[in-house]
Amino acid sequence: MIFPDGAVRKVELQAAAATTYDAVVVGSGVSGAIVALQLSQAGKHVLVVEAGPAEDITIAGYEQLLQRFYGAAERDNQSPFAANANASMPRSPQLRALAEGETDDSTYIVQSGPFVSDSVYTRVLGGTTMHWEAKTPRFLPEDFTMRQSFATGVDWPVSYDELEPWYRMAEREFGVSGDVEEQKQLGLRFPPGYVYPMLKMPHSWLDQKVDEGLRGMQVQLDGQSYDLRIRSFPQGRNGVPNPLYDGGQGYQPVGAVSTHQVDAGERCQGNINCVPLCPVQAKYHAGKTLSKALRTGRVDVLAQCVASRIEINPENTLVQGVQAKRYHSPSSSEHTTITLRGRIYVMACNAIENARLMLASGLNGSSDLVGRNLMDHAYLLTWGLMPQVCGTLRGTVVTGGIVDLRGGSFRRQQAAFAMDIHNDGWGWATGAPMSDLQRLVGEHNRFGKDLRKRLIDQVSRQLQ
Repeated sequence: MIFPDGAVRKVELQAAAATTYDAVVVGSGVSGAIVALQLSQAGKHVLVVEAGPAEDITIAGYEQLLQRFYGAAERDNQSPFAANANASMPRSPQLRALAEGETDDSTYIVQSGPFVSDSVYTRVLGGTTMHWEAKTPRFLPEDFTMRQSFATGVDWPVSYDELEPWYRMAEREFGVSGDVEEQKQLGLRFPPGYVYPMLKMPHSWLDQKVDEGLRGMQVQLDGQSYDLRIRSFPQGRNGVPNPLYDGGQGYQPVGAVSTHQVDAGERCQGNINCVPLCPVQAKYHAGKTLSKALRTGRVDVLAQCVASRIEINPENTLVQGVQAKRYHSPSSSEHTTITLRGRIYVMACNAIENARLMLASGLNGSSDLVGRNLMDHAYLLTWGLMPQVCGTLRGTVVTGGIVDLRGGSFRRQQAAFAMDIHNDGWGWATGAPMSDLQRLVGEHNRFGKDLRKRLIDQVSRQLQ
C-alpha cells in the first residue's frame, strides 16, 4: 500500500529534536516498520529514523525507482537506488572483488579477515525488503534443537512451538502464499485448520520440467533414503487469496501501484525482475507496513538522517538519546547534528549496521562479541542447459526447489540445505543474457536473425 503523492508527512528537523517520543526506531526495514505499526496502533508517538531518502513511499517515487532500474547499464540489487555518499550501500561486485583479495578503499565495507560477506543491503525506506526474493520458509523444529538432536551447534533459547504463533503473525502481515500440507512433509507443525493467507504460487514450466526429470531419483544420507522432487516455496507476494484463511474470513491483499487498486492489490504477474523491484508491487516490502503505520497519524519519519552514536547516561547506564546526522542532500556531506530522544529506543538497522552503531558508541558488551560471528547466507551456484526449451525468464525469480534435504539425521555429519530452481537463468552466475550475447557475437560471429534465434534458444533452456 503506497501513499498518493504529497500524503506523507515528514517531520521537520527541529521539531524532531525538540520532541521526546514514546519510541525512537532507527531503521525503516521490516523490523522497524512492524515495531512502528504496532506501537502506533497502541496509541504511541513514534519517530522512524531512516538513512536514505523517503521518496519511494509515494507512487511517483516508486515508479522513479523502477525507471532508474530499467535505464541502468548494469542491473543488480542496488541499481534502482541512487548513490548516496552519506549512507552508502554495499554492492555485490565490490564485495566479490574484496573476497578475491582486491582492495578498494572507496567501498563502504572494508573486509580484511579470512572470511567475507557477499550479502548486500539497501539503506532506503523499506530496507532490504526492497530487493529480496520474498521466499518465506519457516525454520524446522529441529533447527532449534541442534545440540539436543544432533550433538552439534547450540540449542536456541526458544522452541519452534513458542515461535509458531509469531510465524502466523508474520505470514499475515506479509500476505504469504503457500500450501500448508506441502510444508508439513518437511516436519513443520501447524495448528489444526491453519492455511496460508493465499494459495501457493504455481510452479513455473521450468520447475515442472525439472521435476519430471527428478521423479524416482533418490539420495542416501546417513543410512536414510530421500526421494527428490520439486516443492513450492511459501512466498510473500500476492497470489490468489485463500477463502479458508482466518476461519473462512479470507484474506485481503494490499499493495498495488495504481491508485484505484490500493484496496485490493495487484496479483503477481510473473515479472522476472521482481528482484530487485516488483513493477506492480505484488511482492511484499516493508513500505506496505510502514504506510499503515503512517496512516495512524502517530508516526513521524525523519529521512536522510544517519544515526551515528547512542548516548548513554553514565549514572544509570540507560540510553538517553541517539545522536544523528541529518544530511542536507544525498550528494553533499553538509549536515546538521542533532540528538533524538524517546522513552524507548529500537535499533532496527540490520545485523551489520546495528553492530557498527553499537561499536561506534563504545557498546562492545561484556562478552566482546558485538560485531562478531555474523552468519551470512551461504550459497553455491550450479548451472547448466536443459535439453529442451523450458520457458526460462518467466515467473518470479524462484517458485520451487528441492527442499527435502533441509532436515534429517545426516545433520550430525553435514549441514542441511535446499536447492532453489532459478527462473532467471544464468544471470547471477554468468551475467546472462548479456554474457550470452557477447559470446555469440564475439566468439561465434552470429548476427541478425540467426543471432536472435540462437540467443532465445540459449536463454530459454538455462537452469541455475
